[in-house]
Amino acid sequence: MPDLAVVAPFGFSFEPVRLLRAYAAAGITTAQFYRNEQNPPTLAQALGAAEAAGVRYDSIHGVFGFHLDPSSDDPAHVAHCLKVYESEGRLASELGGPMVVVHPSAWNPGMRVMPREEVEATSKVRWPRCDEFMRRLAEVGERLGVTYLIENQPFNCPLGHDCAEMARRVLAVQSPRVRMCLDTGHAHITGDVIQSLREAAPAIDYLHVHDNDGVQDDHRMPGDGTIDWRAFAGVLRETGLKAPRMLEVFYSEAKVEELVGTGLEQTLRAGLVP
Repeated sequence: MPDLAVVAPFGFSFEPVRLLRAYAAAGITTAQFYRNEQNPPTLAQALGAAEAAGVRYDSIHGVFGFHLDPSSDDPAHVAHCLKVYESEGRLASELGGPMVVVHPSAWNPGMRVMPREEVEATSKVRWPRCDEFMRRLAEVGERLGVTYLIENQPFNCPLGHDCAEMARRVLAVQSPRVRMCLDTGHAHITGDVIQSLREAAPAIDYLHVHDNDGVQDDHRMPGDGTIDWRAFAGVLRETGLKAPRMLEVFYSEAKVEELVGTGLEQTLRAGLVP
């Protein structure tokens, strides 16, 4: 049976142990480590929080943002990105979950949202560079025993909106150490999330699961936006996808505790573990 997991955020406004305990009460005992680069925990603090909450890490969300652009045209910067993600791979192994989520490009300056036509044009230029980066990343993963998960992006990034194309290129690397993380919220903004799941399934080893209104990437609980989760569950059954389903939801501890008290576990398992 595929795992249900949850984001474990450190260095933000959350109390990680309280949040993880709330989800553990709903039977979710697997987490993806995610930290604020400006205020990161120590390794001991991260491991201690997981132990206190009764959860384990299966992966980390690799660092990302304006400062890391794996599909850059600057070879020196790409080499820097490889070194960063090698370090991230070692951290994932130390935390006990040797998978790392990687964004294929940096954020646009000011988080500018690009029109679809512009994203498609920039993607044509960037994909060959990303292909080479993924091949080199696979070599890092094979050396470390770590799997890198390339995540689809919304329109505030110049590459990554086309899930089917991303899946095709990930599979072309022909390495189990480079796979795909499908983000449902991003896919809902950039196209048909149900079709994206169906087309990308052969490349997917991880799912970021959250909802939205198709416009704002605001990381709601499944059912609190406009994604058709019944149809989503149907494709999970159709494809037999066993990838972990990680709730990348940024609700307060109190709100999660309230949802757990009103049957969150049953709702999630019915829709995400069909």
